[in-house]
Amino acid sequence: MEELNKSQLILLVLLVSFVTSIGTGVMTTALLQQAPVEVTRTINQVVERTIEKVVPEKVTGILSPQGNKEVTTVVVKEEDQILEAINKNIKSIVRVNEKDDQGNTVGLYGIGLVVSRDGQIVAVKKTITAGNSYWGTLSDGTILELNPLGVDRKTNFILFVPLKQNQVKSLVPASFSDKDPQLGQSVITLGGETQNAVAVGRVSFLNIKDTSTTTKSVVSIETDIQSRDGVVGSPLFNFSGDIVGIQFTRESSKSFDPVNILNRELPILTSSQKNQ
Repeated sequence: MEELNKSQLILLVLLVSFVTSIGTGVMTTALLQQAPVEVTRTINQVVERTIEKVVPEKVTGILSPQGNKEVTTVVVKEEDQILEAINKNIKSIVRVNEKDDQGNTVGLYGIGLVVSRDGQIVAVKKTITAGNSYWGTLSDGTILELNPLGVDRKTNFILFVPLKQNQVKSLVPASFSDKDPQLGQSVITLGGETQNAVAVGRVSFLNIKDTSTTTKSVVSIETDIQSRDGVVGSPLFNFSGDIVGIQFTRESSKSFDPVNILNRELPILTSSQKNQ
């Protein structure tokens, strides 16, 4: 060590630091691979995005053709993504309640989703009782009197439209994803019979089947979501706020049907409104 000059000492320190960094990185990666999901989720709660933008440099009053790059680090928390996704869908959720011919509440028919700006609401189809009436409640408490359409259509869904057109302005269409979710992707579900209840989890399994000789499709989405508040029609959406699935049965709160089923059947339902 005493025989080394100043430059050599600096190079030796840099070499030791470099080797130490590599060793630390290898150990960290190995530990993360063995850690449970809950630990890695906590570590990944903060995602850093680096955005580069070119800032023109002024030289004696004239913009220089060369620019300086200013690097800005934007910290996006998982919590913020969840809140934004929920707020994006909150005005598209309609709880459809059923009343008998005496005006007594029979119960919750299901959660409906607004699909158009002219007031069309889609819900998972269940039995429609003649003489009963249907009412929708928005998340802000607004009450809508609804008319069921497309009962005779061979679909998994039913269409509801407000009887009073002046209430249509309160409705905001939901955003539906045109892509299947990915394994391990973080997702959110919104349920609750009378009030909004949220649960967060991940896609744990995708049930994929052959739909033809050349194509395959997702037929169900399995998650690790633990919730007792799931109801028929509860949407499943990604962190961008796009709906990727819908809960068809209350018995299986972890399982959702892909939204592409609704995308295929929606034209059939909307055509029933035009014919009435």
